[in-house]
Amino acid sequence: MRFSAVLGDAVLGDVMQHPTGGGGMAAGDGDAVTFAVRTAVVLAWSGLAAGYLVADRAAVLRGRTSWPVARTASWLSGALLGLVVSVGPVASAAGNSFAAHMAVHLVLGMLAPLLLVLGAPMTLVLRAVPVHAGRRLAGLAGSPPIRILTHPVTALVLSITPMALLYRDGSALALLHDPVAGPVLHVHFVASGALFAYAVVGVDPQPHRASVTLRAGAILVSIAAHGMIAKHLYSLSGTAGMPDGTAVAAQLMYYGGDAVHVLLLVVFCLQVYRRTGRAGRRRAGASSSGPASGRVV
Repeated sequence: MRFSAVLGDAVLGDVMQHPTGGGGMAAGDGDAVTFAVRTAVVLAWSGLAAGYLVADRAAVLRGRTSWPVARTASWLSGALLGLVVSVGPVASAAGNSFAAHMAVHLVLGMLAPLLLVLGAPMTLVLRAVPVHAGRRLAGLAGSPPIRILTHPVTALVLSITPMALLYRDGSALALLHDPVAGPVLHVHFVASGALFAYAVVGVDPQPHRASVTLRAGAILVSIAAHGMIAKHLYSLSGTAGMPDGTAVAAQLMYYGGDAVHVLLLVVFCLQVYRRTGRAGRRRAGASSSGPASGRVV
């Protein structure tokens, strides 16, 4: 079965013109949907990039300079990747190839969210807004609903479960053809990916950050679950209802997912090392200064 071009078009912005008749969409309606989806996608990703730069400028005007260039580069890279895979040639390729679709899925669901989270957007917003507004945002971040939503276990379930259901068999792939469900699914992949990245390696303030052990466990479970889903998808290659290229798509999901997980683990380990290293140096400094003060020279 050929992976229908409507898949990438309806989901990522290159919506093809549907034939009339049989209750289908008229040619004019198809053109309108194409324009609307493309416009929404471009505005969404461009808005993320522009909003970040505006917040950076607002922080400078408030006298808060020295924002790390690496954070800005990370955020803009994530937004750019999201835009590149959502419209244009990449989106068209995803409509014709299941493997290309999987590559887009990896970028939207894993790589781009990680880069966005490492951009520390909430910290930048807190620097850009007045103090009273910042306090309200900080209070919202510590509220019980946000605490539950950003817990590593909750974020893991929201990230893995829809993916497992989507690739369980060929029947769920039909949702990606739907002009409403398709874009909603991809928005969910970006949002859930960002939520999981924030829960385990977020650099923005987290009043109730989970322990290192819990966050490490969530990452390991994510790696295992991602690999299991990829292996299951590979086992479905050649079965009825599955598109051509399922085996290649499954391999890309397996190895590509591992590559992003390695990046995630590197960031996690660096963060843990920096925190424990600073704490260790403080303890060492305190212990060395104590006995020295009592010595007679």
